[in-house]
Amino acid sequence: MKKHFSLLGIMIMAALSAMANGDPVAIYSALTLSPTPVAKHVPEVQLVDEFVTFTPNDRYMDVTVRYLLHNNSKRSFDKLPYGFPIDYFGSGPAGWDFRDMFSESMMEVGWRDSYIRNVCFTLNDRQLPWQCSRDTIIVPEKKTLFMDYFIEIKPDSADTYSHHIIDSLYKMYGEDIYEYSQPISRRWYYTYLNIPAQSYVMLEVRYTVECTFRTGLYERKNNLISHSNNYFGHLQFQYDFTPAAYWGNGHANHFQATFDASKIVWSRVPGEEELGISGLPMKAKNKLWHYETHDFNFASAKPFSVEYFFPTPLHQPLDRLLSHCVPASEYTIQVSGADKKYPASNLCDLDPATTTVLKADKNDSIYITIRFKKPTALEGMILVNGYTKNAETYRNNARIDSLMVFGNYFSVHTIGDESDTAYNNKPVMLFGERDWIVKYTDFRPLPAKYDGLNPTSFDWQSIVDNSMLLGLSHYGTNYFTEINIVITAATKGLKYNDLCVSEILLITP
Repeated sequence: MKKHFSLLGIMIMAALSAMANGDPVAIYSALTLSPTPVAKHVPEVQLVDEFVTFTPNDRYMDVTVRYLLHNNSKRSFDKLPYGFPIDYFGSGPAGWDFRDMFSESMMEVGWRDSYIRNVCFTLNDRQLPWQCSRDTIIVPEKKTLFMDYFIEIKPDSADTYSHHIIDSLYKMYGEDIYEYSQPISRRWYYTYLNIPAQSYVMLEVRYTVECTFRTGLYERKNNLISHSNNYFGHLQFQYDFTPAAYWGNGHANHFQATFDASKIVWSRVPGEEELGISGLPMKAKNKLWHYETHDFNFASAKPFSVEYFFPTPLHQPLDRLLSHCVPASEYTIQVSGADKKYPASNLCDLDPATTTVLKADKNDSIYITIRFKKPTALEGMILVNGYTKNAETYRNNARIDSLMVFGNYFSVHTIGDESDTAYNNKPVMLFGERDWIVKYTDFRPLPAKYDGLNPTSFDWQSIVDNSMLLGLSHYGTNYFTEINIVITAATKGLKYNDLCVSEILLITP
């Protein structure tokens, strides 16, 4: 197998390098849905007030921008073309690009329709239709020397390397001595505005955009299961204000921006709370960051940027998870003690309203054993703890408090075109040790107390979002023949001591 270097991580550029204020554009640009529109200055319409809010929502950012526009002229603007841009890494449809052997990194690039959701334009509370352009490359790919190959080589006097040095290294390493940046592409969303003479209008733009994020190489490319159960990725978001300079005098008479930090953390390491906001001199109050000013100059404004961690594994659409589930016909489930009314088969019926009651065996052990009919590649496992038929049954019955997980598997590691296989001939501890047992409370348990204020907490999607996530393929792909879940402690129910588990989803890569 080829020698490879230490893991630096996989960078998943899962969306935008920047979102931006929109601007008026030339009529021809809007009619043709141009990917390279011509901006149009409208000096008659002043941007009196802008109020923008940024709210992290899972791996997405919800953005709402309200513009109060004043047409101080005697001219009416009917069907004034208006657009705002979306930028993202790569070009064409989404795909995966291998970066280099040193960092063992990959990058998701290109366009996916899910990058931006819930786009909505309203003018004086009336919703406007919109259309989207095709993409175009605005920053081309750049080829530069990969400096790791030049560490022990002294540069020329001008701090550059001669063609002779470069040619010599190229003969040894080929194209590996170069690294290539991803191009940046852009799409435009178009609508039309009617702004009567001598009038004020309120324009609101809302959308949800997927943030750029980073995660470890062996988190898997599809990110169905995150191994980092305390934090998810390094999320990044940026917003550009400059296009709004084409309104009026290029300034906003009054400007406000708010960022809701109530659901995020700045740093992965407790106690190292690093400020992740730049571009606007925001101040925090009760986890709401706010900035307000007058005479805001759009042309000279720096982009608003924020970097943060989300404190839990993130939402995955249920249909996507279920499409990666191992069919129940490909494995068997055995439990320590059978209950005919609540059998082990309820663990794999894809119905959160049914449950399995776990009982101790003659040795007072409680466990679940899953045996595969053939070695099966697994990315992870989702364990739906408790009896999730509804809030009352969940609250009244016992559920897992802590556990250990063992597995029989062999691993396949692929580096370039070569692979390496390691076999494990006996059960291996996957999660938990004798002196440190995984507590279920580390994995977002459903609320033990339920007051009826949020009835959607027990729909199928919400149940999965709040269930236990276990990554099972940290390094390469693991093919399992058996998994054993040992329950070490339970939380009592308000009325019953039946220890319940409603579902186990086994997720393939």
